[in-house]
Amino acid sequence: MSTSNPPYPEDFAEDFRETLAFHGHLCLDIAVGYRVAKAAVAAAQAAGADPTNLVAVVGNDTCAVDAIQRVTGCTFGKRNLVPRLSGKPVYVLQDAATGVGVRLYVHFWEQFDADGSFRAAMRAAKSGKLDAAGQAKFQADQEALIRRILEMPDADLFTLRPVHAPPPPRSGGFDAAPCAGCGEHVKRTMLVDGRCAECRSEITYSG
Repeated sequence: MSTSNPPYPEDFAEDFRETLAFHGHLCLDIAVGYRVAKAAVAAAQAAGADPTNLVAVVGNDTCAVDAIQRVTGCTFGKRNLVPRLSGKPVYVLQDAATGVGVRLYVHFWEQFDADGSFRAAMRAAKSGKLDAAGQAKFQADQEALIRRILEMPDADLFTLRPVHAPPPPRSGGFDAAPCAGCGEHVKRTMLVDGRCAECRSEITYSG
């Protein structure tokens, strides 16, 4: 990770600035993820979850997930951040032992850009099609929307409900076996008919 970060606005909360530094750039999704993660930790703890023994399940693979990792402490490397990619902005935070926790669905995305103008401006900004004035306007509009996300009531951003269900199993340790196709060692639980995903052509690389 780079040791230098963009000059984020000084009036942002310190822990949000730290989340931005972890993620690397300012965007709507990191702000949403930050709000979701803060609310999820507080609600899960209030429901009786142990804040030191949490597991997060994420329904998408957007920038929001970096905020989930940064705020909750659940990460892919510790195997307590579980992707269940439904395509929904849904995030579940549970006690890994008891299953007590909360589920949050972000309904903000349903209406925030009804006419598509913000997304169009974002695509133009990313593709370099805006002049200096247009770029400055987009940045100002984005920052204003981020500030709105950071300040709006929870109910305007997401719905939250308690859950009490078996948490997802940890992905296991290092039990591996050779693939019958390529001979490379693979996590045993990911072999199908003795073959890895690459040999089954579910994952392909050229070259």
